[in-house]
Amino acid sequence: MSEKRPFYELPLSLPVNEGDAVRVMGDIAYLEDDDPDARMDIYLPTSEAPEGGFVPLLLLHGGPLAASANVPLPKEWRVFQDYGRLAAAHGLAGVVINHRYFGYEGLPQAAADVEGAIKFLAQNGEAYHLAGRKLAVWLFSGAGMLMNVLLSSDIKTPDCLVAFYPLLDLTHIPQAAEVFDDNQLMALSPLSQLDRMPPAMPMFFARAGLDRPGLNRALDTFVKQALYHNLDLELRNLPHAQHGFDMFNQSAEVQGAIARGFEFVKEVSQFVS
Repeated sequence: MSEKRPFYELPLSLPVNEGDAVRVMGDIAYLEDDDPDARMDIYLPTSEAPEGGFVPLLLLHGGPLAASANVPLPKEWRVFQDYGRLAAAHGLAGVVINHRYFGYEGLPQAAADVEGAIKFLAQNGEAYHLAGRKLAVWLFSGAGMLMNVLLSSDIKTPDCLVAFYPLLDLTHIPQAAEVFDDNQLMALSPLSQLDRMPPAMPMFFARAGLDRPGLNRALDTFVKQALYHNLDLELRNLPHAQHGFDMFNQSAEVQGAIARGFEFVKEVSQFVS
C-alpha cells in the first residue's frame, strides 16, 4: 500500500472539503445496556434544520471484525468520518454507528444493535434535529448480512437502501458454517429472503468487478432475483474496482459511484413525506 498508513486512517476516495462546516454529536449511547462498543456519532449541517428535521443516513460498517486493542472501532475510522461529513455537506444527517459484529457468532447481536439504533433515531430524532419519519441506510461489505434487520416489523422500513460491495450469502463461507447450521445460514442470508423485500424501497448497489467470486456470485444472483420480483434496484458495476474501493481506489468510476450514492439518497428522500 503506497499510503504507508493503516487502513483505518485512509480517507474516503471522494475528496471531502475539510472547510465544510459540520456539527458532530459524538459518542451517543443508543442502547439501554450502554455498552461502549455500541455508540453512534451524528454529523449535522450547521445550517438551520429544515421543517421536520434533517434526513438521517445510517452508515453501517461491515464485519465480522477481528477483536484488536490496536485497531479503533469503525466510527473512528477516517473513511466513516468522511462519509459522515459528506452526508452533512449534502444536507443530510450522517449517522455512523459501531455495532457488535465481532465474529460470525456475533451476527445476531449486530442485528439487534442495528434494530436498536433505528429505534433510537425514531424515538429521539427531535433531540438531534432529525426527521423522525424518514430514514436512509447505507451498508458496506459484511453489513449486507444485516439487510434482513431492515425487514423487521418492529422498526421503520428505510425509505431507501444503498449497498457497496455487499456480502449477501453466508452459505458458501466455511467459517460461518462452523457457527450456524444449514437452516440458520439460509435464514440469515438476504439472498434467501429476497421475496420479503418491500417493493417500495428503492435500492442502489455498487458492485466491485474485481471482488471475490463467491461474493459477486451472490450479489449477481440477488440482482437477477430482484429484477424477477420487479424491485426498484439501480446497479452500478465498477469493472476495475476491488473490495473496499471507496478506501483503496481514487478512480473517476469510484468517485462517481460514491457521489451517485448521495444523489440517490437525496432524490428518494425529497419524495418521502
